Amino acid sequence: MFDADELTDHRRVWENKRILRTAYARWYRRMCKDLSPVKGGTPCVELGSGSGNFGEWYPRAIGTDIVRLPWTRAVCDAHDLPFADRSVANIVMVDVLHHLGSPTAFLQEAGRVLTVGGRLLLVEPYPSALSLPVYRRFHPEPFDFSREVYAPQPQIPDADVTPNQAVACQLFFRNKSLWADRFGGVFATVKKQRMASVLYPASGGFSNRSLLPDTSVPLLSILESVAWPFHALSAFRCYVVLQRR
Repeated sequence: MFDADELTDHRRVWENKRILRTAYARWYRRMCKDLSPVKGGTPCVELGSGSGNFGEWYPRAIGTDIVRLPWTRAVCDAHDLPFADRSVANIVMVDVLHHLGSPTAFLQEAGRVLTVGGRLLLVEPYPSALSLPVYRRFHPEPFDFSREVYAPQPQIPDADVTPNQAVACQLFFRNKSLWADRFGGVFATVKKQRMASVLYPASGGFSNRSLLPDTSVPLLSILESVAWPFHALSAFRCYVVLQRR
């Protein structure tokens, strides 16, 4: 996971990169639209708030991270959430799951705190034919398909975990029978989509320079909107919405 200094740097990048903000804004608007309307308890918790951007789209969200930051409201570990059983309506996570020491232990914990009808909404890296070579060339975090995501894993501090960007693909797009066996009785899959073929790679993310100037954003936004038939081959992200049974 990132430390406080790195996340502060990310916030500066966010403020200065229009292409990046536009890419994430599309994701955030989609997530806000898909939030569960169930009443009672905490309406929305964002885990791993990072540079604190989702709150601009959904101010009611309780932003959390494993480090204290000026824009978060709580410090917590995703494997041990400080919420009562069935007390949270929504959990939102953007590029967090693949950083966790035990993604499946987190999913069990999410199942504990979400109320019936509550939702877990995730945006994660996706290894398409186009994106995987780009990730491997320009991104420091690996796609390790040999790591068994369902195997029992020790609860080690997230700071000591080697991120594995393959986690979401392995959990939600491969080994469907394993998912059904382990979590089919806990979560119903509402959405499972590939996305982000144009704007995000053009932005260079938080770590690399933009490939195109900000003046290209209107054209890139149009291209992003018409790229959906090709997402299976070109997506850089996946979007998953799970609902607590």
